[in-house]
Amino acid sequence: MEIDSTGLKSKTRSMRLIPLVFVLLLCSPVVAQSNTLSSNPQAGREFVMSCTYGVLAGTLVGAASLAFEEQPGDKLHNIARGASIGLYAGILLGVYVVYILPGQIERQNQRQLEEGLQGTTQFRLIEPPRVSFNPTFDGETGAIDGLAANYTVLKF
Repeated sequence: MEIDSTGLKSKTRSMRLIPLVFVLLLCSPVVAQSNTLSSNPQAGREFVMSCTYGVLAGTLVGAASLAFEEQPGDKLHNIARGASIGLYAGILLGVYVVYILPGQIERQNQRQLEEGLQGTTQFRLIEPPRVSFNPTFDGETGAIDGLAANYTVLKF
């Protein structure tokens, strides 16, 4: 059995380069900054809370999935899998809440401000919301058939 020395040398050279690349990546300076985090001091807390709720919800769903298994003791990994999927969902929700949603709200506020300056009609709450209950009657007998509820939110 012969060993090709050139192939062995190229493999060891590439094996030495891998840790060097990781060290260079970890030591490189980070230049990207986010204006969202500096403008919202609660952004980190919101992100961590969304991740935490995602893990909790995923764990509960994973535990609930054991009820549908014939041998639940053999499928306990479903709980960890659910927690993992929940963590990923929480990370996605956290990124949306921290980075995307504030920009959308700011654009919407800017748009409403521009529309307000142009003299467009804006909705506003004139009265507090009210709930009214009215009986409904049967058309043939005239007897009370039920009850209808009305909830007034806006008047314009």
